[in-house]
Amino acid sequence: MFEHIVSVDWSGADREEKRVKLRVAVYDAASKRSEILDDNASSKPIKNWSRSSFRRWLIEWLGQKPPTLVALDFGFGLPWGADAAMFGVEGWRPLLAEFGRRYAEAGTARATAQAINAQPRFGGHGPFRFDDSRNDFRFGLDHGVAYYRLTELIAPQAISQWYLGSGGNVGFHSITGIAMLDDLMRRRKAGQLDFEVWPQETPLPTGERHVLVESYPAICPKPSDFGPCRDNDADQKDAWRVLVHLAQAHSDGSLGDMFWIKEQPFGRIDSVSFPDQIRFEGAIFGLH
Repeated sequence: MFEHIVSVDWSGADREEKRVKLRVAVYDAASKRSEILDDNASSKPIKNWSRSSFRRWLIEWLGQKPPTLVALDFGFGLPWGADAAMFGVEGWRPLLAEFGRRYAEAGTARATAQAINAQPRFGGHGPFRFDDSRNDFRFGLDHGVAYYRLTELIAPQAISQWYLGSGGNVGFHSITGIAMLDDLMRRRKAGQLDFEVWPQETPLPTGERHVLVESYPAICPKPSDFGPCRDNDADQKDAWRVLVHLAQAHSDGSLGDMFWIKEQPFGRIDSVSFPDQIRFEGAIFGLH
């Protein structure tokens, strides 16, 4: 279905040019070979990529390589209604554009979230939760926006996209990742590369174009071995874990089934259809 699979264990830490715990693993369907990629942007291979270095690598890949499934470990969207409640816009794409603009101004995910929270319209009860405000429930009640997306109600261990406190780094991942998606989509519009985002833009890809999906290592089976991963590198192992799972599905012909999303009775928004909610919020690939 695809000629390559790329699995990325994302990091939303620090600034774009800083090297962070971002890991990249690639599977070649023709040779059935999997590998961990180091960042070769410097004079010697370095396992820690910066987000800007990875973005340059991905832009080149999406512009030149055959159809690839790219699995990225961050949320592609937010709960239904976040667009209007946060920014007064309508739709998933305008939501991404607002994040891209605000992240460019702020420089870090933390500063971006703090600036959004500080908007006077929220009266001190912004949407993002830090350690000192993790018990503040007013944003959801005041604006009718859920704390979890529907897909996070299904996935064990899932953390809300609003959370930026100690422990899980989901919010940092998603702010920086969404900003990258905005940039990639701008470049696509300018004709620099070609891809589609699942499920927001395509419910059932044909495999004829690059496809970007949201991954979550915790839902993937633990592989029998971690190949070239360093023993003490949990981030490499997460990228590898997703890659092995998707490569196996590619080999046994079940990869296409992963694009199908079963309609669920819980977490539903009464005023919209299930497909429309999913196209806005996004979904973790493989929850089927």
